[in-house]
Amino acid sequence: MYAENLIDKNAVYHYRQFKETIDGDRLPIFPDNKAVIFVGLNGRYRVQSLDGEVVFIGTGGIDEALGRIDYAQPYTDVEIHEGDRTYTRKDYYRHIAPVVYLIAQHFDDDTGRLAIAYERRKNGRLLDDGTVIFADDGAFADWLASKVKAEERPPAVRFDYKILAPAVDTVKLNNDCAVEVNYSTWLNLRRKAKKAVM
Repeated sequence: MYAENLIDKNAVYHYRQFKETIDGDRLPIFPDNKAVIFVGLNGRYRVQSLDGEVVFIGTGGIDEALGRIDYAQPYTDVEIHEGDRTYTRKDYYRHIAPVVYLIAQHFDDDTGRLAIAYERRKNGRLLDDGTVIFADDGAFADWLASKVKAEERPPAVRFDYKILAPAVDTVKLNNDCAVEVNYSTWLNLRRKAKKAVM
């Protein structure tokens, strides 16, 4: 492997890498500027060129695999294979984005009942919502645990505790996915929870 660097104003910047053949020819790592990532069941990511040459194998996640591709050859088109499905970069990040539960609670002192209103979202899209009434915190905890367990991937759960928040609350879930929740969403959920026990 050989690195090609750019020199600008006495600073050296990495640009891309080349491979060298037995005859001494320097060729791009990914011919036709295309790479393929195979996601294994064991959490391994295998990066290959279109001609089947394995360039990288790692367990550091999709970010590590894409970072390796971009380091070797910036602006490479990437196709990601997971099981029998194929994704682009953008579609794969949408696929692995977690489901987000937004939960607002209201406890009625007169009846002793706990009402919750919830929204279930993914990629900013509402999947479902509703209100549920519980006799105590234990029943609510059991309900929430069953919901979380039923998800394909571990979800993110965000509670509203009536803390004054800015107009937009950004829930940073991981490096790849930030979910913006409008303050009005919390207000609506609070109203729904209160109405459920009235």
